[in-house]
Amino acid sequence: MRSTFTLRAAIPLAVVTLVALLAVLRAFSFDEVPAILARGMQPATFPQLVAGLVVVLAGVAFLQDLRRPPAPQTALPRIYYLTVLLMALFAALLVLNLFLVALVVVTPGAALMWGERRPLMLIIMALAPLAAIVLFDMVFEVRFPRSPLMNLYYQWS
Repeated sequence: MRSTFTLRAAIPLAVVTLVALLAVLRAFSFDEVPAILARGMQPATFPQLVAGLVVVLAGVAFLQDLRRPPAPQTALPRIYYLTVLLMALFAALLVLNLFLVALVVVTPGAALMWGERRPLMLIIMALAPLAAIVLFDMVFEVRFPRSPLMNLYYQWS
């Protein structure tokens, strides 16, 4: 049974790794920005970093499943469907050009839905997207899509 589980667990890891590697290869085809115009990261750098992180996290998940295999389930739990609805809300907020609102609502919303009840942790999760935006703006000089709240941030900074 162990070898069957290993193979079953390795297939999603292989798919995720393949998709991430394709994203990295695609990122190498981006045009380089001339040095005089370069602000922050080059266009190819960020997708490569994200794809690398995806591969690392997939590897960690695989190793954790090897140590303690998950119990077999016959049906998807209710939380799965609630999470899908939350992601649909996130997409709807993005379509309405409310990027920052989507991040601030969905991050603690998912944690609350998954059982987090400590108020301080929920507040930290609500503020974490704001901290990430400030970090990306000031350190990596990455500009986020304009929206009403992002316009306020860019006017303030």
